[in-house]
This record gives sequence, C-alpha cells and structure tokens, in this order.
Amino acid sequence: MKRLYSVAMLLLLVSATTVTNNQGVMDSYVNPGLQSSIDELTQSKIGHMVIDLAEVTMRVTGAVDSLVEGVKAFGRQIEERLNLENTQWEVVESEHNAKVISLSSQANQAEFDINREKKVLNSELIPRLHELDDILLGLKAKQTDNAQSFKEAEAARNSQHDSFVLTTTEFTDALRNIDEALDLLTDLFKSGEVRAAFIEVTDEQKHKVNKALRQVKANTENFGHQYSSFIQALTNLTEGFNFKDRQVLKEMCDFLNSLRLNIFDALTKAYKDEDSQKQQDELRRQQLTSEKAVFDQQYADFYQEREDKTVRISDVQTMISTREADLKAYQDRLRTENNNYSANLKIHDDIVSSVQQELAVLAKALQVVQTPPFLDFLNGRIAKA
Repeated sequence: MKRLYSVAMLLLLVSATTVTNNQGVMDSYVNPGLQSSIDELTQSKIGHMVIDLAEVTMRVTGAVDSLVEGVKAFGRQIEERLNLENTQWEVVESEHNAKVISLSSQANQAEFDINREKKVLNSELIPRLHELDDILLGLKAKQTDNAQSFKEAEAARNSQHDSFVLTTTEFTDALRNIDEALDLLTDLFKSGEVRAAFIEVTDEQKHKVNKALRQVKANTENFGHQYSSFIQALTNLTEGFNFKDRQVLKEMCDFLNSLRLNIFDALTKAYKDEDSQKQQDELRRQQLTSEKAVFDQQYADFYQEREDKTVRISDVQTMISTREADLKAYQDRLRTENNNYSANLKIHDDIVSSVQQELAVLAKALQVVQTPPFLDFLNGRIAKA
C-alpha cells in the first residue's frame, strides 16, 4: 500500500514561518507526564510530524485548532484508505476461497475417480483376467485330451477292424477246408456198398482226406481255447484212421458238420460285432466331435473375453495415470494458490497493522496537543524564542 500521508494537507498546515529556536521538542519539560507522551509520539514519523506542526501552527495562528482539524481530516483519509484496503482484501479473499473450493473439489473428484478405477482394476478386472487364464488353460487341456481321444478311438477302431479281417479270413479259410474235407469224406461214405461196414479207400484218397483234416486242425488251433475240444477230437480221429470203417467215417462227418456250424456261428458273430463296433465308433466320434465343438466355442468365447478384459485393463490404467496427473496438477495449483494467499495475507496484515498504528498515533497526538500542559509548553517555548 502507498504511504498514507496527504502532501496537500501538510502544505496547508505548514506556514512560511520557520522555527527560529533550534531547541526542539526533546528538551526537558517541567511536566514529566507530558514529556513521556511526547517521547512516545516522536518514536514514529507521523507523531513527530504532528508535534513539530503543532509548534509551527501555534507560532503562526496562536492556536492549534487548524492543526487539530487537519489531523482529523488526515485521519479520515487514512481510515478511508484502510476501508478500501479491507474491501479490496475481501474481494481477494473471496476469489481465493472460490479457487480453493474449486481446486479442492476437482482434486477430490480426481482422487475419487482414481480410487474407483483402482477398485475396479484390482477387485474385478485383474482377478477375472487370472480366472480366464485358468479357464483357458483348462480348456486347452480338454482340447488336447479330446484330440488324443480321437487318435485313440481311431487306433482302437483300426485294431478292431484288423482283428475282424484276420478273424473272418481264418474262419473263411477254415470253412473252406472243412467243406473240402466233408466233400472228400462224403464221397468216401457214398462209395462201395451202402450196407457194407467197411469201404475200400485208395492211398490217394486217404492222402487228400488227411491233408484236408490237417488244414482244418491248423485253422482251429488259431481260434483259441474254446475250440480245444474240437482240436483234441480231430486229433484222435485222424491218428491211425484209415477211413475204411463206415461208422467212424460217419462220425467224422458229423463232427466236421458240428465244427462247421460252430465256426459259421462265430463268423456270423464276428460280422455282428464288427457292425456293433462300427456303430459304437461312430457314436464315439460324434460324441468327441460334439465335445470338440463345445470346447472350441468355449475357448473362443473366453479368449475374446480375455482380449476385451486386457483392453479394458489398459484403458483403466491409462485413466488412472491421467487422473493421477490431474490430481497432482490440482494439488500443485492449490499449493501455489495457498502460498500466494499466505504471502498476500501477510502484506495485507502488515498494511492494516501499520495503518492502525498510524491511526493510534494520530489519536494519541490529537489528545496530547489539545491538553493545557502541552499548550502551556508551546506558549512557553514561543515566549522564550
């Protein structure tokens, strides 16, 4: 604030007459109380000025009335300046408070946004991302198992079919050999006299029958333990048999027919088993295909969700970083505003304190210069001059 002195007022108060006595106001006075008041007033420039002007005015006009009126007017000017200072300060303080409220509100909102987004990030998005990773890992394992099941089902089906081909081939060969043996035995059985107990058999016929029976025996030996009784019976019949006994020949034919029927049933069952295995394999493949479609769709859906969550996490992290920068900017501006306010408040308080001190000095000076002891003091000084 500018110095609150009225130069015009001082020019009106001070006359052309100068003090010729250079004794000054600090001389010893008869009244100690008056001297103390003068000493106190002269500690300030404005107090010293009033005391000096009082003597000049007294010399010129013979009274201090004009000085008193001038000092009062000067005090009113100072009060007006003080009121103006306070009014201007109220505006400054109001603007400061408005800025503080605005910046604090913006900072609080930024902090709220940061905490909200961090909560979403840490309690929802990141845990869900980890959960999706586990889900995708599990689905990937299911896809791998599904693919392995496909391979195992295909390998099992191939093995079943290979076994079917081998079994049916052996059964077919056995049936062909049995039919050949039956044809030979039937021809032998029909040769000769019908009522004869024995028949004539040539070595060639015997050789052909034995060969056919050996083939049948070789075939049935590959069929497993369920044909062991047939194999044993066939062995017993062929050992030392000369095919001349018609009854034994008949028993041999009956045995081969029974064996043929058994093998034919087994062959029929093999075809049925093959059809059943085909159906089971088809059902298994359909099941695996359906499972694969479900796993693939689930994996695609969860993978897309994970991609979306990853983008969302990036957006939230960007949002947090942006709002953190905003919060720091608001806090910096708020700190600067408060620092400026504190500096301006000190200047305002210093101005108000200085003006109030000057007003107090003026009031004290007005009180002193109008007391009889001070007037007596001035008259005494003028008289001695």
